[in-house]
Amino acid sequence: MNIKKVFDFSKELRWAGFVEEDFKIESIVTNLLSNPVNITGVRWDDDAKRKGYEEKIGLKLETIEKGRKYRLKIWRKKEMTPESFVAGVVLSTDFPKLKEKKMQLSITIAPEVEIHPNRIYFSEMVIPPGATKSFERQFNIVSARGDSLKILKVEPNSEDITVKIQELVPGKSFRGTVWVRPTSRIGQYMGSVKIHTNHPRYKVLNLDLIGTVRVADTAEKAPKAGK
Repeated sequence: MNIKKVFDFSKELRWAGFVEEDFKIESIVTNLLSNPVNITGVRWDDDAKRKGYEEKIGLKLETIEKGRKYRLKIWRKKEMTPESFVAGVVLSTDFPKLKEKKMQLSITIAPEVEIHPNRIYFSEMVIPPGATKSFERQFNIVSARGDSLKILKVEPNSEDITVKIQELVPGKSFRGTVWVRPTSRIGQYMGSVKIHTNHPRYKVLNLDLIGTVRVADTAEKAPKAGK
């Protein structure tokens, strides 16, 4: 049994960039068979429709040469959040042996300024009876495109949280250290830090802190801070 390739695409349906960038993809679809094959329409597959991609991304098919060559256009219709996804795009044809041709659209949208991680887990914080103990974690802030990022201030939501930020590469890269010194909070611990920047689109970066607090038994040796 001979399997013939019916269509050739001039460009893969892929795009990677930043949140504020508009993406446009154009691919020429060429019929490779000797007999004409008409592409009669383009649509999202059912899974992509359920995820709402048709509201965010436009699809359009233009005829260059009927039965032979078509132009597939894909563009961003509205602002999208940072994400990576693969979605199905379906071409309908009048060819009995290939009524539909499904392709994968791959999109990666990255934030221009990113805090990593944006949620820190402290696991179990064991404090000695009648005393306090600090627990330390680190995070990073990176400006992917510019070199003028400034950290204006940090706002912990509790007095038992201390944050220090060090500039590693001027305007581009920062390393933060956060200390938690739980006192009266026993059980689940939840805190947060707002990091204010000079970037017009990323004025506030949010850092969440999650963990549990336990007071050690008198015979139990508490672990070192940060462990």
